[in-house]
Amino acid sequence: MSLKQTLKKAKQIERQLEQQAESGAQHSLGVVKPRNYLALDPLLRKGGIHEKEDIDIVRRKRRRETKQRLRQTDWLSE
Repeated sequence: MSLKQTLKKAKQIERQLEQQAESGAQHSLGVVKPRNYLALDPLLRKGGIHEKEDIDIVRRKRRRETKQRLRQTDWLSE
């Protein structure tokens, strides 16, 4: 996805949100309008499609996932 396409996508999202606001949709406190629409694009996240399948990168990724799993386990209930 090129920069031009992502900008076009962001404009479309902005227009949709403006139309919803104009149509009288109530903004509840639970709904948060993101400041940067492009930040939600999965292609622009860290790594993404540009990440190389390097051994060091794969090891780092695996270690990070393991650490996250260990942090999420409830050790007191076991």
